[in-house]
Amino acid sequence: MKRAQIALIGMLIFALFACNEKVSIEDLKKFSATESYPDDVFLDTVSNKKALILIAHDDDDCAMSGTIAKLTASGWKIKQVSLKQHIVSKTGKNPAHIICQEDELLLEDGYYRIGLDTMKSPYLPIPYDEIEKQFLTDKVADAIIEKVIAYNPSVIFTLDNIKGGYGHPEHIFISQLVIDLFMEKKVNIQRIYQSVYTDHMETEIVDKWLKARLEKWGYPSASDIANEMYGIDGMPDPDVQVTISDFAETKMNYLMAYEEDVRKNLRKFMPYYEEFDATTYFDVFDKEYFRVIE
Repeated sequence: MKRAQIALIGMLIFALFACNEKVSIEDLKKFSATESYPDDVFLDTVSNKKALILIAHDDDDCAMSGTIAKLTASGWKIKQVSLKQHIVSKTGKNPAHIICQEDELLLEDGYYRIGLDTMKSPYLPIPYDEIEKQFLTDKVADAIIEKVIAYNPSVIFTLDNIKGGYGHPEHIFISQLVIDLFMEKKVNIQRIYQSVYTDHMETEIVDKWLKARLEKWGYPSASDIANEMYGIDGMPDPDVQVTISDFAETKMNYLMAYEEDVRKNLRKFMPYYEEFDATTYFDVFDKEYFRVIE
């Protein structure tokens, strides 16, 4: 065998081992929360054990899916309602059924944002006043009121209305609208639970890990744009935490049930989740965090 061929084989073997290098538990731990918050006690006291998950996209509840699975196991009835479904249109199935009982689109025609079909980057942040102009607020509000009255939940789960996780206008829109309807007493619920990261998690996962990958791929950081545009330094702080380690298998099954085109997005916010078994991964990420609106 020629020297050049031997050298090439050696390079290929080195590249193979480099690509397959295992991520360690210590690598994972740098992304997990260093903060601690009060354990949620309210959900254990609710007599009307019904909740609506109101989100823009059907995978937006992934960071709260352990809590949803925990509630379902304790007898709650939970329905996921979204503006857009990524996967049902392709497969006819929604992974949400792994963690709750029902799912449906909020609007039958799916039309909630003007010009969405022509937007190049609909996920990038826009000013709050532009959200009012782009979104069909009254139409969506009427649909939310109708769903809430029909289902009669005590709690609504959603994302935060300040940053929408990382700045997605659709996240901010639906979350703010839920708060507005709650404050105006147009929906009769007891509390809103907004899924958020802790400051440390957001810094390590969104501001560092994800940003580095976006720069490598040639994409702007929506999170950085949102922080500057809205004059904020990240998501709102959590009020409570929920321990979800007993529901690790259910949460992992839910995450893995999505098709590749969705899972590639989940990887951006849950580093290396596909490279570990459920027990190991959710022993590190054993809690979910919520801002609570009363």
